[in-house]
Amino acid sequence: MKQSPWVLVGTVFLVMIGLSLVAPILPLYAREFGVSRTAAGGLISSFAFARLIFDFAGGPIVDRVGSRRIMVGGALVLSVASVVAALAPSYQILLFSRFVEGAGSAAFATAAMHYLIVTTDVTQRGRVMARFQMGLVGGITIGPVVGGYASELGDFTTPFWIYAGIGLIIAAVAWRYIDDVPPTGATIREVYGAAGRLAKRPAFLALMFVTFGLFFMRGGINITLIPLFGSEELGLGADQIGTVLAGAAFMNLLIVNPGGWVVDNVGRKPVLLVGLVVTAPIIDVYGWTTSYLTLLLVGLAYGLVTSLAALPPPTMAGDLAPPGATGAAVGLYRVAGDLGLVIGPLALGAIVEDGSFRLGFAVAAAVLIVGAVLTAVFIPETRHGDQASDAVLTGDDRNVDPPV
Repeated sequence: MKQSPWVLVGTVFLVMIGLSLVAPILPLYAREFGVSRTAAGGLISSFAFARLIFDFAGGPIVDRVGSRRIMVGGALVLSVASVVAALAPSYQILLFSRFVEGAGSAAFATAAMHYLIVTTDVTQRGRVMARFQMGLVGGITIGPVVGGYASELGDFTTPFWIYAGIGLIIAAVAWRYIDDVPPTGATIREVYGAAGRLAKRPAFLALMFVTFGLFFMRGGINITLIPLFGSEELGLGADQIGTVLAGAAFMNLLIVNPGGWVVDNVGRKPVLLVGLVVTAPIIDVYGWTTSYLTLLLVGLAYGLVTSLAALPPPTMAGDLAPPGATGAAVGLYRVAGDLGLVIGPLALGAIVEDGSFRLGFAVAAAVLIVGAVLTAVFIPETRHGDQASDAVLTGDDRNVDPPV
């Protein structure tokens, strides 16, 4: 079905709106149950922990069951869990509902990415994955605004009710308009075996580190350092900090489509290298800004170049995926990303605990430089397909990496 990729991008957009519209009220809602700030933060941790579990387990399950069924099931799980969160009589029930939401979101995202990879020709994969990224970034940008206004018009449970409705809409749309992708027919043991062999390949391990670094940067910079640095060092208000982050997100959206074309026509590896090498010094410059204007300008540049760095990895994960084990490759890719998203805020937050923001930004930049070196040494150009993928599925690990 010709419209399937765009329909899928639309559902991803809605999922990300749902995920992010509860962000502004989560800690406030938790505090209504009389819990500590640490316990309020546990709502984020439980969600992330569930995502990590299903990232690892869910990828091979998608290969075994098929992507459309997992997408529909994931959306329904999100809807039910959101209703439970809205009606939660205690913090413990709310915490459990967030864990279930994490599992549902991981299921949907893994299946959606799997679907796009297996239904897209390798020569167009960069552009299709760029649209996928557009749905992600667009939803994350709009969601908090919708959630904030919804909670003002109603109460802290209102965003969860909206999220529940969104989940039902997504499930119906996915079932009606997205073509099914037949499962591979491989046994779980065969698929997990392929995933294990794939995880031993130097090229894929290097790609996982790059993915970890990019999400380490996103979580550590966007969620932690920019708000803290803007507030404590520059004396900015929440509206100004929000404008800086929104400006970076807008530049991401601006470059994502042309960036996808470049990934397909110039190559995955050169775009990734340029993105990583240029992003690192811009991150470091963040720590030397002295005003709202300079922070905003650096944020715009940051949004522009991080889009280039972020586009190739999911495309390359699809390129490197062995036949019949695309879900396994997607699952491993997402494990690396979610680990970075969890560790980044904690690590950089600890580094800047004594106020050394410049060191925090420098560490984030250094992680990307290491990723650039690994890319240059271990990751081949995959634009024309990875001819060695078949060997991974069959268990032949000899000389599976083409020359760099």
